[in-house]
Amino acid sequence: MAKARELEFREHVDEDDDDAAVAPPSSSSSRPQAIGASSLEELDLDSPRPPGAAGSKGKALDGVQLPRLDRGRHGSVRRTKSQDIMSKAKSTVRVLVKVLSLGMMVLVCGVAVIHWPPWVIEDEDTRAHVMSVLFLVGLFIVAVEDIVGINKSAMMMVMAAVMWTFLAVGYHPNKSKAGAMELHEELNRGLQDVGSVLLFLLPAMGVVETIDHFDGFALVTLLIGRAVGSKKEKLMPIVCVLTFFLSSVIDNLTSTIVAVKVLRRLLPDDEEFRKPCGGLVVIAANAGGAWSPIGDVTTTMLWIQGKISATSTVRWLLLPSLVAGVLPLAGFMWQARPSNNDSSRHRGKDQKRGPGWEREHLFEDACEIEGRDISCKKVGALIMGVVCILMVPALKMGCGLPPYLGMLLALGIIWLLTDLLGYEGEAESVGDDVEQSAGGEDDVPLAVHDGPPQEGVVSALKKVDLTGLLFFTGVLLAVGALDAAGVLKQYSRFMNKITRGSAVKLSILIGVSSAVVDNVPLVEAAIDMFREVKKDDPLWQLVALGAGTGGSILSVGSISGVTLMSMEKVGFLWYCRNVSLWAGLGFILSIGVYQLERSMFG
Repeated sequence: MAKARELEFREHVDEDDDDAAVAPPSSSSSRPQAIGASSLEELDLDSPRPPGAAGSKGKALDGVQLPRLDRGRHGSVRRTKSQDIMSKAKSTVRVLVKVLSLGMMVLVCGVAVIHWPPWVIEDEDTRAHVMSVLFLVGLFIVAVEDIVGINKSAMMMVMAAVMWTFLAVGYHPNKSKAGAMELHEELNRGLQDVGSVLLFLLPAMGVVETIDHFDGFALVTLLIGRAVGSKKEKLMPIVCVLTFFLSSVIDNLTSTIVAVKVLRRLLPDDEEFRKPCGGLVVIAANAGGAWSPIGDVTTTMLWIQGKISATSTVRWLLLPSLVAGVLPLAGFMWQARPSNNDSSRHRGKDQKRGPGWEREHLFEDACEIEGRDISCKKVGALIMGVVCILMVPALKMGCGLPPYLGMLLALGIIWLLTDLLGYEGEAESVGDDVEQSAGGEDDVPLAVHDGPPQEGVVSALKKVDLTGLLFFTGVLLAVGALDAAGVLKQYSRFMNKITRGSAVKLSILIGVSSAVVDNVPLVEAAIDMFREVKKDDPLWQLVALGAGTGGSILSVGSISGVTLMSMEKVGFLWYCRNVSLWAGLGFILSIGVYQLERSMFG
């Protein structure tokens, strides 16, 4: 700020000097002169005003005060005392949070190792409280990841391991055979849930990365780019509606990955606009999976266990899900509108650029999209990928095949076909995957690889973000530990007690709770508590609606939100500030629309 004021002052003096008579240049005037100084060395930056500065009209500028520039030993500008105090306070808080959080993890792990004090380990209520506090501490570290500087994936993996260690000691597996068997049963159940999700997530990301690697999304980008034209605000409703209906056909995870990939191609350099579009994708994907029996894992659970039917679910939940997925669009578009301050600030520059300058970049992007070469191989890669993805729900409905096996089959098929057809994707960097000649003129690779192809799908799989997978692994394992400790069952009984059997209140609580913990154990607990409720009862439909759409309120509440965090590097706090309000509003209004439907047609 001080430099800006100094430059503004100098420009003002220069304008006055231009109006005055200027002496003929001498040999000594070839070097740049300071204001009121005979040479450049005479200018003292530490002086509050220029020495002997005078304007062209003979008026001294002694009354004009220049900001003092505090210079360090190496020429850097010194910070003020208040800035130093704030910087030290932030560093102290950052270190304190790290010490307290990691210290608590070490303390709990030490208690488990030394088996002392015994009442903490043996008492079920105390053990549940300790594990709940651990989970909340982990979520807090994830929320302040950008401030504290601890990677959320590392924190979640450590937290999950400590929680299971603390839980395992209570079974006394080294002393009791029955305890060892019970512990292994809990671990196997947790690993089954985690493994099924990861075995679905990994090949799903692989299929989408393969389509993108072979430039299969070029056609989709072309069509959306032509629809958007020069108005970037049209992109939000197009992506929102497409994600909503795509999620109902495949699932919310795969549709999120596809939508984020398309956004990256359409807006490669505009991260500020791409992030709110990604938040809208998460809301639309979760809402689209709520009204389809194959769109979300909780809806699928209710469908498989005979609590809901496909036709009744689509008929009653389509409109509420549409409200939850599309209504937040208005809030996002209002939030993304240009502010008046920004427009007035740059009005002078805008007039110099001429009319229509603000759309120049978008026109260039549209022309670039339309000028792309849409080859048969690119279209073939898109068709193969879409067909393989659609195989997953078809096999699930026709043969009862679990989704992760269907997605593994889809990845294997597209891998085999692209190798047989000789598909070649983006060229890999020579230094990463091939050995180079030592001193050749053209630096040509030495070795020719004999064996399976090392490009194509192999190259595409290298782009899969493993940190996001590890983060989600830690979250699922931590939630599994809470479930094994009985925390979620206690919470379910608490919800049933305060709702007093009200389906609306229960669905709201399940939705809000699914924003913090995984919705699968919550729905499982609801199924256990209300086994006597008949099929297609409003209770089950509200549970499906609440569990599916409520997870969008926080980024860690759904697999779509976690995927967005890993792919677009979206922080927890940013999501809370920009997405949570609209997601919560859509969630509440969707339940209200469902109740209105029931009162009118039920």
